[in-house]
This record gives sequence, C-alpha cells and structure tokens, in this order.
Amino acid sequence: MDVIIKVNNQSNGRDKIARLIQYTSRLVWHQLEIRNANKYSVDRIKNLEQTFSSFRKILRLGRCIDICYTALNSMHIDDPILRVTLTISKLAHALFLYSDHIVWLTKSGFLKTDSEKWNRTANKFWLLSIIANLARDFYEIVHLMDLHKSTFLKPSELLNTAIRNHNWNDSVKNMYMLMSCHKDVFIDTLKNSCDIFIPLTALGFTKLSPSTVGVLGAVSSLAALVTVVKPITKLVPA
Repeated sequence: MDVIIKVNNQSNGRDKIARLIQYTSRLVWHQLEIRNANKYSVDRIKNLEQTFSSFRKILRLGRCIDICYTALNSMHIDDPILRVTLTISKLAHALFLYSDHIVWLTKSGFLKTDSEKWNRTANKFWLLSIIANLARDFYEIVHLMDLHKSTFLKPSELLNTAIRNHNWNDSVKNMYMLMSCHKDVFIDTLKNSCDIFIPLTALGFTKLSPSTVGVLGAVSSLAALVTVVKPITKLVPA
C-alpha cells in the first residue's frame, strides 16, 4: 500500500500507471479482435486505451517548458558525450510534447490544424529523443565493460581456439553481477529498447502488431515505474 501511495502522489508516477494501462489495453483489444470477440467488448477496451491516452496528454500539459529548462542544466555537464546526448534527448522530448499538445488541442476542437501531420512530427521528435537516450546507454555500457574488462571474453579471443575452454558459466555469472550492481543502466536500456519500436511503428518504419506494441509499451512502463518506486535505479544524470 505504501508503494501505491508513493507512486500515486507523484504526477510522474500517475503518468506511468496510466501508460501501463494504456498499452495493456492495446494488447487486450487486439487479442480480442484476433479471437473474434464481441465487437462491443473490443470497442470498450479501445475506448479505455483512448481515455488513458487523453488523460496522459492532459497530465503532461505544459511539461515541454519544464524539460526545456532542464536541458539548460544538461549543457553544463562535464562529460561531452553525456552533455550532447542528454541535451539532444531533452530538447527532442520537449518538442515531442509540444507537438503532442497541438494534437490534443486539435482533437479537442480548440485548434484547426492537420492533427495527422502533427502526430507524425511528434513521433519523429520522440524517436530522436529515444535514439539519443540509447546512445547514452551504449556509452554507459561501454564504460562499464571497460571497467570490468578482465571478467569478459575479449573480441580477439573469439578467433582463438581457446574459446572452447572458456568458462561460459563464469561469464554469465559476471554479467548477472554486473547487471545487479548497475540496475540503473540495465533498466534504462531496457526501457529505451522497448520504446524505440513504438514511434518506429507509428511512422511506418516497422510493421509491428498492436499486441507487440502493447507488450513493448507495458514492459517499458513497468521499467519506468521501478525507477519511480526505487529512485536509486534511475540513471543519473537524467
């Protein structure tokens, strides 16, 4: 109960819960469609997805300004790779939210614009933000591998016949220990790896089914919820 209260007391926590329900609903209604379920039941689940999608848009209203402000702080990070990736990620995310605001205002009848065009623009900025995040994750992973290079098989050894005598069990254990000690990097990489396929599918670069998108979105939402419940698992600087 304490965990639920802690998450619900934060706007970010409520957003992640709503996101989890939104993408789970997408998975459910598509599975019902595949099984030729009652159209009324499918429509109800689709409406649930749309309701939580709209709720999240309202919840995030104006956040593009906050994120732009935090991007100014990212510009002062000493590490050049982190400085560039985080700044690009934040600016792209802010532009994604701004475009998403336009889409919501258009569908609500407050504006008269091409909502489909703005929706594609929003997905493009979201994709750019995720790519920047994944570049940062890759940088963090390379750094960790370099710190623990003595525990892993070197690429050059792959061409050596001694690979047959390599203790793969130890390598797996070492990898598990590395992931356990650096949960922040693992969770962030998992979240971004799942997220990237959502805008890619929306833009037509990949052809994933609504069920697959629903699973990826749900996994990503759960990973994000973990960082809300346990802030120590959140990758910093963020």
